[in-house]
Amino acid sequence: MTFDMPALDLLVVGGLTIDRFPDGSSAPGGSVLHIARAAATRALRIGVATAAGPEPEAQAGLKELRRLTAPVERSRGAATATFRHLEAPAGRRLWLERRGAMVALGADADNRTGTRAILYAPIAEEVPTEALMGGAPAIQRGAILQGWLRTTDQHDEVHPRPLSALSHALVEALGGFDLLVASREDLLAEARDPSHQLRSMRRVFGRGPALVVTDGIDGVWVDAGQSAFASKPRHLPVPWRVEEVPTVGSGDIFAAFMLPMPDGDYSPDRLTQKAGAAMRVVAEVLEERSMSRR
Repeated sequence: MTFDMPALDLLVVGGLTIDRFPDGSSAPGGSVLHIARAAATRALRIGVATAAGPEPEAQAGLKELRRLTAPVERSRGAATATFRHLEAPAGRRLWLERRGAMVALGADADNRTGTRAILYAPIAEEVPTEALMGGAPAIQRGAILQGWLRTTDQHDEVHPRPLSALSHALVEALGGFDLLVASREDLLAEARDPSHQLRSMRRVFGRGPALVVTDGIDGVWVDAGQSAFASKPRHLPVPWRVEEVPTVGSGDIFAAFMLPMPDGDYSPDRLTQKAGAAMRVVAEVLEERSMSRR
């Protein structure tokens, strides 16, 4: 892939999806699209590296990305990752109908894009481990763990995977990042309590990265990592609740607005401050969705 653009605040890496719903409708989705929609009306200049197939929904998603973001680089595949959604009393359930293509992105992409930060946001293991290794020291790097912490067998229901299922190479690469974000649902195979999940992440990834576990309407848990020393993890409540509105993509938006950290300062106070600001963006997006449904 080649890029030619002014400097970006953030490069987001992850595949598009096709989401199929119980009423028979379908639509493009994926972390890259949720983030692009939120960033387009805010002061966050992003680029996207994604993967998509030839399906009409995927083409519509690419068209929207090109309208909303600076550059869009697409890895072509025979198919786009396709999920079937079902809303159940216990929450959303997903089936992976088809896997998508890998995002063909080299480890030097951060140098070539002129971006301040790069966020890896896979939805079904489509970002190769080798793409995570190395990188310019001045570029902040973050990852949303969802796409590595879910089963990806075609035609099967998606379930959370434990952290022990991650390869040694992937753990080593992610352990060198600045920020790792996972949701409580992503980590249910590890523990049920977010504070316990956060401790499990710290045990696996070491002292380096700042860690965040998002917990829906109950806010987020943050752990500043190596800069914290004696600091304890902190819980932040949501700034305000937005009821009866789809929350899909909220964690993606949160992670995008956590990066980059000003001056690369991941101290507990700065991390907490940025997490609060990112949660406010998510609440605003949910309010916008609520207004559009009226």
